[in-house]
Amino acid sequence: MTNTATVTTDFLANLPRRPYCSDNPPELGMIIRPLHTALAYRYIQPNPPPYVSSLVFDIDRAFEYEEWRDLGLPVPHWVSWNRQSLRCHVGYILATPVARTSAAKQKPLRYLAAIEYVLSRRIRADMGYVGLLTKNPTHSDWLTVWHQIEPYTLDYLAEFCPDADLAAYSRRSRREASGLGRNVTLFDDAREWAYSAVREYWRPNGYEAWAEAVREACDGANVFGLECGGPLPSAEVKATAKSIARWVWRHFTPAKFSAIQAARGAKGGKVSKGGGRPTGTSRTNWELWEAIQRMKAAGSPHSAISTALNISASTVSKYAKISK
Repeated sequence: MTNTATVTTDFLANLPRRPYCSDNPPELGMIIRPLHTALAYRYIQPNPPPYVSSLVFDIDRAFEYEEWRDLGLPVPHWVSWNRQSLRCHVGYILATPVARTSAAKQKPLRYLAAIEYVLSRRIRADMGYVGLLTKNPTHSDWLTVWHQIEPYTLDYLAEFCPDADLAAYSRRSRREASGLGRNVTLFDDAREWAYSAVREYWRPNGYEAWAEAVREACDGANVFGLECGGPLPSAEVKATAKSIARWVWRHFTPAKFSAIQAARGAKGGKVSKGGGRPTGTSRTNWELWEAIQRMKAAGSPHSAISTALNISASTVSKYAKISK
Protein backbone atom coordinates (compact mmCIF):
# COMPACT_ATOMS: atom_id res chain seq x y z
CA MET A 1 0.00 0.00 0.00
CA THR A 2 1.08 3.60 -0.48
CA ASN A 3 0.23 6.77 1.36
CA THR A 4 -1.82 9.63 -0.07
CA ALA A 5 1.26 11.74 -0.77
CA THR A 6 2.72 8.92 -2.86
CA VAL A 7 -0.48 8.53 -4.89
CA THR A 8 -0.48 12.27 -5.59
CA THR A 9 3.19 12.05 -6.57
CA ASP A 10 2.39 9.23 -9.01
CA PHE A 11 -0.26 11.41 -10.65
CA LEU A 12 2.02 14.45 -10.87
CA ALA A 13 4.97 12.43 -12.19
CA ASN A 14 2.99 11.28 -15.22
CA LEU A 15 1.65 14.69 -16.27
CA PRO A 16 3.00 16.30 -19.47
CA ARG A 17 5.84 18.78 -18.96
CA ARG A 18 3.79 21.42 -20.79
CA PRO A 19 0.16 20.36 -20.44
CA TYR A 20 -3.01 21.93 -21.73
CA CYS A 21 -4.85 23.71 -18.94
CA SER A 22 -7.81 26.01 -18.36
CA ASP A 23 -10.04 27.52 -15.72
CA ASN A 24 -13.15 27.26 -17.90
CA PRO A 25 -12.68 25.26 -21.14
CA PRO A 26 -16.07 26.06 -22.78
CA GLU A 27 -15.65 29.84 -22.38
CA LEU A 28 -11.90 30.39 -22.19
CA GLY A 29 -10.60 27.49 -24.27
CA MET A 30 -7.27 25.82 -23.50
CA ILE A 31 -3.72 27.09 -23.20
CA ILE A 32 -0.36 25.35 -22.87
CA ARG A 33 1.80 26.20 -19.90
CA PRO A 34 4.82 24.73 -18.06
CA LEU A 35 3.68 22.15 -15.52
CA HIS A 36 4.37 24.26 -12.44
CA THR A 37 2.18 27.01 -13.91
CA ALA A 38 -0.52 24.66 -15.26
CA LEU A 39 -1.09 23.18 -11.81
CA ALA A 40 -2.64 26.49 -10.73
CA TYR A 41 -5.50 25.97 -13.21
CA ARG A 42 -8.74 24.15 -12.45
CA TYR A 43 -8.45 21.78 -15.41
CA ILE A 44 -5.30 20.04 -16.62
CA GLN A 45 -4.20 17.51 -19.25
CA PRO A 46 -3.68 14.17 -17.45
CA ASN A 47 -1.80 12.23 -20.18
CA PRO A 48 1.01 13.20 -22.56
CA PRO A 49 0.22 12.58 -26.27
CA PRO A 50 2.58 9.57 -26.63
CA TYR A 51 1.12 7.44 -23.85
CA VAL A 52 -1.69 6.86 -21.36
CA SER A 53 -0.73 6.87 -17.69
CA SER A 54 -4.20 7.39 -16.21
CA LEU A 55 -7.73 6.42 -17.19
CA VAL A 56 -10.17 9.22 -16.41
CA PHE A 57 -13.97 8.94 -16.52
CA ASP A 58 -16.35 11.90 -16.67
CA ILE A 59 -19.43 11.31 -14.50
CA ASP A 60 -21.99 13.85 -15.72
CA ARG A 61 -24.40 13.32 -12.83
CA ALA A 62 -24.34 13.41 -9.05
CA PHE A 63 -21.96 10.63 -8.00
CA GLU A 64 -22.22 9.17 -4.53
CA TYR A 65 -19.04 8.45 -2.58
CA GLU A 66 -18.21 4.75 -2.97
CA GLU A 67 -20.78 4.34 -5.74
CA TRP A 68 -17.95 2.58 -7.53
CA ARG A 69 -18.19 -0.11 -4.84
CA ASP A 70 -21.92 -0.61 -5.44
CA LEU A 71 -21.19 -0.97 -9.17
CA GLY A 72 -18.53 -3.63 -8.54
CA LEU A 73 -15.67 -1.51 -9.87
CA PRO A 74 -12.07 -1.13 -8.67
CA VAL A 75 -11.25 1.53 -6.09
CA PRO A 76 -10.33 4.77 -7.90
CA HIS A 77 -7.04 6.47 -7.16
CA TRP A 78 -8.88 9.77 -6.99
CA VAL A 79 -12.33 11.25 -7.36
CA SER A 80 -12.70 15.01 -7.89
CA TRP A 81 -16.19 16.43 -7.31
CA ASN A 82 -17.80 19.72 -8.24
CA ARG A 83 -18.85 20.87 -4.77
CA GLN A 84 -22.26 22.10 -5.96
CA SER A 85 -23.44 19.58 -8.57
CA LEU A 86 -21.47 16.55 -7.27
CA ARG A 87 -20.51 15.73 -10.86
CA CYS A 88 -16.99 14.39 -10.90
CA HIS A 89 -14.01 12.89 -12.64
CA VAL A 90 -12.84 9.45 -11.53
CA GLY A 91 -9.20 8.53 -12.14
CA TYR A 92 -7.22 5.29 -12.24
CA ILE A 93 -3.41 5.35 -12.41
CA LEU A 94 -1.76 2.64 -14.53
CA ALA A 95 1.22 0.72 -13.21
CA THR A 96 2.80 0.82 -16.68
CA PRO A 97 1.89 3.64 -19.09
CA VAL A 98 0.54 2.39 -22.42
CA ALA A 99 1.96 3.89 -25.62
CA ARG A 100 -0.67 5.03 -28.09
CA THR A 101 1.55 5.65 -31.10
CA SER A 102 3.96 2.69 -31.32
CA ALA A 103 3.44 0.66 -34.49
CA ALA A 104 4.99 -2.40 -32.86
CA LYS A 105 2.92 -2.38 -29.67
CA GLN A 106 -0.70 -1.85 -30.58
CA LYS A 107 -1.91 -4.87 -28.60
CA PRO A 108 -1.65 -3.16 -25.16
CA LEU A 109 -3.49 -0.10 -26.50
CA ARG A 110 -6.27 -2.25 -27.96
CA TYR A 111 -6.52 -4.03 -24.61
CA LEU A 112 -6.65 -0.73 -22.73
CA ALA A 113 -9.23 0.73 -25.15
CA ALA A 114 -11.49 -2.27 -24.55
CA ILE A 115 -11.10 -1.95 -20.77
CA GLU A 116 -11.81 1.78 -20.92
CA TYR A 117 -14.96 1.23 -22.96
CA VAL A 118 -16.36 -1.49 -20.70
CA LEU A 119 -15.57 0.41 -17.48
CA SER A 120 -17.14 3.57 -18.96
CA ARG A 121 -20.35 1.69 -19.61
CA ARG A 122 -20.36 0.11 -16.17
CA ILE A 123 -19.78 3.38 -14.30
CA ARG A 124 -22.23 5.17 -16.63
CA ALA A 125 -19.66 7.75 -17.66
CA ASP A 126 -20.01 10.20 -20.52
CA MET A 127 -19.08 8.10 -23.58
CA GLY A 128 -18.31 11.25 -25.55
CA TYR A 129 -15.68 12.47 -23.06
CA VAL A 130 -12.50 13.29 -24.96
CA GLY A 131 -10.14 12.82 -22.01
CA LEU A 132 -7.90 15.72 -22.96
CA LEU A 133 -8.63 17.69 -19.78
CA THR A 134 -9.61 16.54 -16.30
CA LYS A 135 -10.58 18.37 -13.15
CA ASN A 136 -7.20 19.07 -11.61
CA PRO A 137 -7.36 16.88 -8.47
CA THR A 138 -4.74 19.04 -6.74
CA HIS A 139 -6.82 22.23 -7.13
CA SER A 140 -8.69 23.50 -4.08
CA ASP A 141 -11.86 24.30 -6.06
CA TRP A 142 -12.66 20.59 -6.28
CA LEU A 143 -13.47 18.20 -3.48
CA THR A 144 -10.91 15.45 -4.10
CA VAL A 145 -10.56 12.13 -2.32
CA TRP A 146 -7.34 10.17 -2.88
CA HIS A 147 -7.21 6.43 -2.16
CA GLN A 148 -4.08 4.79 -0.81
CA ILE A 149 -3.58 2.07 -3.42
CA GLU A 150 -0.87 0.99 -5.82
CA PRO A 151 -1.25 1.79 -9.54
CA TYR A 152 -3.21 -0.88 -11.42
CA THR A 153 -2.07 -3.31 -14.10
CA LEU A 154 -4.24 -3.82 -17.16
CA ASP A 155 -4.91 -7.41 -16.18
CA TYR A 156 -6.21 -6.30 -12.80
CA LEU A 157 -8.58 -3.75 -14.36
CA ALA A 158 -9.73 -6.40 -16.85
CA GLU A 159 -10.93 -8.53 -13.92
CA PHE A 160 -13.75 -5.98 -13.52
CA CYS A 161 -14.75 -6.30 -17.18
CA PRO A 162 -16.86 -9.35 -18.10
CA ASP A 163 -15.27 -11.41 -20.85
CA ALA A 164 -18.42 -11.16 -22.93
CA ASP A 165 -18.27 -7.35 -22.80
CA LEU A 166 -14.61 -7.27 -23.83
CA ALA A 167 -15.33 -9.67 -26.70
CA ALA A 168 -18.31 -7.57 -27.81
CA TYR A 169 -16.11 -4.47 -27.87
CA SER A 170 -13.56 -6.18 -30.13
CA ARG A 171 -16.33 -6.94 -32.64
CA ARG A 172 -17.55 -3.34 -32.82
CA SER A 173 -17.17 -1.33 -36.00
CA ARG A 174 -14.28 1.10 -36.18
CA ARG A 175 -16.79 3.85 -36.95
CA GLU A 176 -18.21 3.33 -33.45
CA ALA A 177 -14.88 4.06 -31.78
CA SER A 178 -14.85 6.31 -28.74
CA GLY A 179 -12.31 7.26 -26.11
CA LEU A 180 -9.00 5.46 -26.68
CA GLY A 181 -10.71 3.44 -29.41
CA ARG A 182 -10.27 6.51 -31.62
CA ASN A 183 -6.48 6.15 -31.35
CA VAL A 184 -6.69 2.50 -32.38
CA THR A 185 -9.03 3.28 -35.29
CA LEU A 186 -6.89 6.16 -36.55
CA PHE A 187 -3.78 3.99 -36.37
CA ASP A 188 -5.41 1.08 -38.22
CA ASP A 189 -6.90 3.23 -40.98
CA ALA A 190 -3.66 5.13 -41.59
CA ARG A 191 -1.27 2.18 -41.40
CA GLU A 192 -3.28 0.07 -43.85
CA TRP A 193 -3.01 2.90 -46.36
CA ALA A 194 0.69 3.38 -45.57
CA TYR A 195 1.78 -0.19 -46.30
CA SER A 196 1.13 0.19 -50.02
CA ALA A 197 1.48 3.97 -50.37
CA VAL A 198 5.10 4.01 -49.20
CA ARG A 199 6.26 2.61 -52.55
CA GLU A 200 5.54 5.96 -54.18
CA TYR A 201 8.21 7.57 -51.98
CA TRP A 202 11.11 5.14 -52.49
CA ARG A 203 13.66 7.64 -53.71
CA PRO A 204 16.70 9.48 -52.31
CA ASN A 205 15.66 11.96 -49.61
CA GLY A 206 12.07 10.77 -49.93
CA TYR A 207 11.35 10.50 -46.22
CA GLU A 208 10.26 14.11 -45.64
CA ALA A 209 7.65 13.91 -48.39
CA TRP A 210 6.57 10.53 -47.02
CA ALA A 211 6.20 11.84 -43.47
CA GLU A 212 4.07 14.73 -44.72
CA ALA A 213 1.88 12.34 -46.73
CA VAL A 214 1.30 10.19 -43.63
CA ARG A 215 0.43 13.28 -41.62
CA GLU A 216 -2.15 14.28 -44.23
CA ALA A 217 -3.56 10.73 -44.23
CA CYS A 218 -3.91 10.79 -40.44
CA ASP A 219 -5.59 14.19 -40.57
CA GLY A 220 -8.02 12.79 -43.14
CA ALA A 221 -8.80 9.76 -40.96
CA ASN A 222 -9.42 11.89 -37.87
CA VAL A 223 -13.13 12.32 -38.61
CA PHE A 224 -14.79 11.12 -35.42
CA GLY A 225 -18.21 12.56 -34.63
CA LEU A 226 -19.28 14.16 -31.38
CA GLU A 227 -20.89 10.87 -30.30
CA CYS A 228 -17.37 9.38 -30.28
CA GLY A 229 -15.82 12.32 -28.43
CA GLY A 230 -14.97 14.30 -31.55
CA PRO A 231 -11.68 14.36 -33.49
CA LEU A 232 -8.49 13.51 -31.66
CA PRO A 233 -6.30 16.45 -30.55
CA SER A 234 -3.75 17.52 -33.17
CA ALA A 235 -0.86 16.60 -30.88
CA GLU A 236 -2.02 12.98 -30.74
CA VAL A 237 -2.55 12.87 -34.51
CA LYS A 238 0.97 14.22 -35.08
CA ALA A 239 2.46 11.63 -32.72
CA THR A 240 0.57 8.79 -34.43
CA ALA A 241 1.60 9.99 -37.90
CA LYS A 242 5.23 10.24 -36.83
CA SER A 243 5.17 6.72 -35.43
CA ILE A 244 3.56 5.21 -38.55
CA ALA A 245 5.87 7.08 -40.93
CA ARG A 246 9.03 5.96 -39.14
CA TRP A 247 7.96 2.35 -38.65
CA VAL A 248 6.73 1.78 -42.21
CA TRP A 249 9.75 3.54 -43.75
CA ARG A 250 12.08 1.35 -41.72
CA HIS A 251 10.27 -1.96 -42.28
CA PHE A 252 8.80 -1.61 -45.77
CA THR A 253 11.90 -1.13 -47.90
CA PRO A 254 12.25 -2.33 -51.50
CA ALA A 255 14.73 -4.97 -50.37
CA LYS A 256 12.25 -6.37 -47.84
CA PHE A 257 9.46 -6.26 -50.40
CA SER A 258 11.71 -8.28 -52.68
CA ALA A 259 12.33 -10.88 -49.98
CA ILE A 260 8.60 -11.15 -49.26
CA GLN A 261 7.80 -11.58 -52.94
CA ALA A 262 10.49 -14.23 -53.32
CA ALA A 263 9.09 -16.16 -50.36
CA ARG A 264 5.59 -15.96 -51.77
CA GLY A 265 6.83 -17.07 -55.17
CA ALA A 266 8.57 -20.08 -53.68
CA LYS A 267 5.30 -21.15 -52.09
CA GLY A 268 3.03 -20.86 -55.07
CA GLY A 269 4.17 -19.06 -58.19
CA LYS A 270 4.82 -15.46 -59.10
CA VAL A 271 2.55 -12.86 -60.59
CA SER A 272 3.83 -10.34 -63.10
CA LYS A 273 2.37 -7.13 -64.41
CA GLY A 274 1.71 -6.36 -68.04
CA GLY A 275 0.55 -9.81 -69.10
CA GLY A 276 3.85 -11.70 -68.97
CA ARG A 277 7.50 -11.75 -67.87
CA PRO A 278 10.45 -10.65 -69.97
CA THR A 279 12.75 -13.54 -70.80
CA GLY A 280 15.06 -14.51 -67.95
CA THR A 281 13.29 -12.46 -65.30
CA SER A 282 11.13 -15.06 -63.54
CA ARG A 283 12.33 -13.79 -60.16
CA THR A 284 11.87 -10.09 -60.87
CA ASN A 285 10.31 -8.13 -58.05
CA TRP A 286 8.19 -5.57 -59.84
CA GLU A 287 7.77 -3.26 -56.83
CA LEU A 288 11.55 -2.92 -56.68
CA TRP A 289 11.74 -2.52 -60.47
CA GLU A 290 9.19 0.31 -60.36
CA ALA A 291 11.09 2.10 -57.60
CA ILE A 292 14.36 1.88 -59.51
CA GLN A 293 12.76 3.04 -62.75
CA ARG A 294 11.18 6.05 -61.04
CA MET A 295 14.48 7.04 -59.49
CA LYS A 296 16.29 6.62 -62.81
CA ALA A 297 13.71 8.81 -64.51
CA ALA A 298 14.31 11.44 -61.83
CA GLY A 299 18.01 11.45 -62.72
CA SER A 300 19.36 9.58 -59.70
CA PRO A 301 22.70 7.77 -60.30
CA HIS A 302 22.95 4.05 -59.54
CA SER A 303 25.01 4.70 -56.42
CA ALA A 304 22.31 6.94 -54.95
CA ILE A 305 19.61 4.40 -55.82
CA SER A 306 21.62 1.64 -54.17
CA THR A 307 22.02 3.64 -50.97
CA ALA A 308 18.41 4.85 -50.83
CA LEU A 309 16.88 1.41 -51.42
CA ASN A 310 19.41 -0.51 -49.33
CA ILE A 311 20.33 -2.86 -52.18
CA SER A 312 23.58 -3.67 -53.96
CA ALA A 313 24.85 -1.74 -56.98
CA SER A 314 24.73 -4.93 -59.05
CA THR A 315 21.03 -5.34 -58.23
CA VAL A 316 20.38 -1.78 -59.36
CA SER A 317 22.23 -2.43 -62.64
CA LYS A 318 20.33 -5.67 -63.21
CA TYR A 319 16.91 -4.12 -62.64
CA ALA A 320 17.78 -1.00 -64.61
CA LYS A 321 18.29 -3.14 -67.74
CA ILE A 322 14.91 -4.87 -67.51
CA SER A 323 12.17 -3.44 -69.67
CA LYS A 324 8.53 -4.44 -69.80
